Amino acid sequence: MTKDYNKAARVVIYTTLRCPHCLHLKRWLKRNNVPFLDFNVAKPGKIQKKFFEIGGKSVPLILVGNQKFEGFNPNRLKKALELEGLM
Repeated sequence: MTKDYNKAARVVIYTTLRCPHCLHLKRWLKRNNVPFLDFNVAKPGKIQKKFFEIGGKSVPLILVGNQKFEGFNPNRLKKALELEGLM
């Protein structure tokens, strides 16, 4: 595993393709050079099941280390990333 993979595993997002907030989130992460793993929850399957198991109710659902929150709030996300040493 590479160092970038380890960093990406610390930022996981659950999104859908039609969600404008999800699109803004992905752009923000890319613009700030934050690696992330992105899972599309639009289709029934293992990913959607995992989304509901971890308490997902709406997208984007963001996991940063041990922190979990829904919705894209750049200030909150930046603080979470800073606490994890990712920004």
